[in-house]
Amino acid sequence: MAFDLAGMSQLKPEYVNEIRSLVHDFFKPDNRNRNQQIEKLIQTVSAQVKQNSLDDDFLASVAVFFDAAFEFIISQEEQNHSELYKFFRIINHLPILPNSRFYDEGLEILRPYFEKDTDSIKFFDRLQLLFVYSEISYEDAAQRMVEELLEQVDSSPLCFYVMYQLSRVGILGAHGETRSKMKLLLELTIRVWNIGSREATLFLLTSWLFTLSWFKSSKYYKALLYNLYEKIRGTESLNMARVGYELFLLDDKQVSPAERMRYYQDLIKISETILNSRQMHSLHFFAGNYLSGFNEQFHDSILSFKASNYYLHKCWERLIEISKYLRTHSDPKDYKLSMNYVEDKLLNLSNQTSLRNNSYVENLQMNFEKIEDLYREVGELSLTDPLSGLRNRRFMDNNLLPILALAARHNVPVCFSIIDIDYFKSVNDKYGHIAGDYILKTLGEMLSQTFRHSDIIVRYGGDEFLIVLFDTNPQYCEEMMNSFRKKVENRVFNYQRKQIKITVSIGAYCNSFQDNVKLKNLSGYIDKADVAMYEAKESGRNAVSVQT
Repeated sequence: MAFDLAGMSQLKPEYVNEIRSLVHDFFKPDNRNRNQQIEKLIQTVSAQVKQNSLDDDFLASVAVFFDAAFEFIISQEEQNHSELYKFFRIINHLPILPNSRFYDEGLEILRPYFEKDTDSIKFFDRLQLLFVYSEISYEDAAQRMVEELLEQVDSSPLCFYVMYQLSRVGILGAHGETRSKMKLLLELTIRVWNIGSREATLFLLTSWLFTLSWFKSSKYYKALLYNLYEKIRGTESLNMARVGYELFLLDDKQVSPAERMRYYQDLIKISETILNSRQMHSLHFFAGNYLSGFNEQFHDSILSFKASNYYLHKCWERLIEISKYLRTHSDPKDYKLSMNYVEDKLLNLSNQTSLRNNSYVENLQMNFEKIEDLYREVGELSLTDPLSGLRNRRFMDNNLLPILALAARHNVPVCFSIIDIDYFKSVNDKYGHIAGDYILKTLGEMLSQTFRHSDIIVRYGGDEFLIVLFDTNPQYCEEMMNSFRKKVENRVFNYQRKQIKITVSIGAYCNSFQDNVKLKNLSGYIDKADVAMYEAKESGRNAVSVQT
């Protein structure tokens, strides 16, 4: 249920209507009074903040203004599915580093700008350096970078211009320049609104809202965010993620642990490249602690702690890469000084690591009687490929020989089959490794759904799968493999609005195993299936070859 922001205050209805009317006029393209409205708004807010005169009527007026602005913007159609909003995803991951989960997607977003003007690559690197200085709180260097880039920014693409101005907003806020920051944000918001990008405008307005430290402790802040979140919750977009994460970060007086868990559950469903590693760590760390209080959810709490550890490790990697980035792009003096700020970040990260480890150990101690079950799960995980969910080489090495011995004892024929994706490297090169992982995972699901529970399916190598079929003759094996080959050929792999088609080449070797001595040559049988697979590739790929 939405909050009635006006009803939470003593504001008169006519004054509320006046604010809403002002908002509508403010966004009109032919509004000739906009500059005066901006100036009046700035004077009112800056005077209140400066005098620390934050009475309830003023806070309520701010809430009604933002609520009306959000409602108005969302009610409009997206006229321009702009590259700017797409570009905003980059800001949460700067600098874009080679080991980042976002690296391939980030380059894909930036490619049109780099191809149009190669000089923009250097300019973007300087912008990234500005963001890094701001992130590590090296304000003197950030201020110098703002002045250095001032002459270039007006001739740069709009996305770089906005990125630069958002950096300025952060610096102005750090220096307490409320008036200048507000003027810059309002003018930037209107400029973006005029290009017809609803979502990008919403991004800028929420960016402004998130910086209002004097407003965050009011009862209106959560209500305002909640109303907006409920309107955009189903979109699984960048804006939805940002607003949801801001709600998640509110203190316990405003958001209960159960509410925070709801935001966690929403946020982990969206693409993991929308939020950065630091945010993902916070989400999973909270969930690990929260779920540890419920005995029946011990397993889930352990998984959340494991996920938080993974993202914490990514945070360490990122900080190391930031240090390298600074060494490459800063002058020696700034690099030396910046290391003091990086050390502070390292100390903070070290404290988070200790906190995570302590919470994890306490969780284990509280649930000590369940550790044996956990050990069994770890044993199972060690035999399972984490990406595809299929058995791995360790399972094959430890278990396949006894199973084959049983088959031989009962004269059960066995077929070994190797499935290899055709031109898989070109898929990774064209669509990115994350898309390649998606295909491998989906192919694993298809294999599990196609073959019998009695068959053994193993992820044998990078893009190779081994299937061991029992009680199967060569003819039936070839029919099964051809059926699966056609299923893959006809499947469209939809990944992030990209339609990907692949084919597979399959080789199989069948044996009756009437002589137990032959079991010693297990690797030889798999090699024969491998040879048959290469025969299928040499015949033109997307084919099946069976040897007996």
